[in-house]
Amino acid sequence: MYAYFEYPLKTRFNKIIPKNKIYEKASINTSLKDKIVKQVEKIIWLHKLSSTTLNLNATDNITEIQVFDIELKQDNLDEDVLRAIDKAIAFPIIFQLRKKDKIQIKSAYKRLNEADTSKWIVDKYFSSPWIDISHPKESLPTVLDLEKLYEITIKELIPNITSTNKSLKEEVETHKKLEKLQKQYDLLKAKRSKEKQFNKKVELNTQLKHLKSQIILLNNS
Repeated sequence: MYAYFEYPLKTRFNKIIPKNKIYEKASINTSLKDKIVKQVEKIIWLHKLSSTTLNLNATDNITEIQVFDIELKQDNLDEDVLRAIDKAIAFPIIFQLRKKDKIQIKSAYKRLNEADTSKWIVDKYFSSPWIDISHPKESLPTVLDLEKLYEITIKELIPNITSTNKSLKEEVETHKKLEKLQKQYDLLKAKRSKEKQFNKKVELNTQLKHLKSQIILLNNS
């Protein structure tokens, strides 16, 4: 649960990443640089998961997975800060955000661009709740390759996952569709509560029922 893993000692990298290296590689603007300065205390490249550090095969899509510890100055971290780091590092990254005695596991679904495999697409971020740092860690799942390890890690972070049989890409797309439909539903519901005209209320109810049926159908797909 939560992808809070106990990584083998052999994977330990433990290298502090200077913030200026992120600024250079991600070509960030002044506003984002200010956020990093205000929100981030320290970035540590904690683990390197590869075929040489783990007894797992690399694949064409995933040759390494990095684990970054980010010590926070504030309670939360803007996602565009993580996106800047993801753009600077040409591998999937599992972030471990730390504040006081709490930790949160966070990662984007990151994949190679099929049109240009020298580039990465950084998709939606998923995260665990904030948990106590003393929470027992899980052993790494038993898998054959790094790609499967990455898939399991991200799936553990996706809320209300609909099916373990779907590919990671399918699961992420399903979640994004559900999120969009739920947002539409909530906006319509708020609009209905303010509506005074009976006919318009009936029309909005019909739209809400349709959206609800789509959400249920997608959840059960």
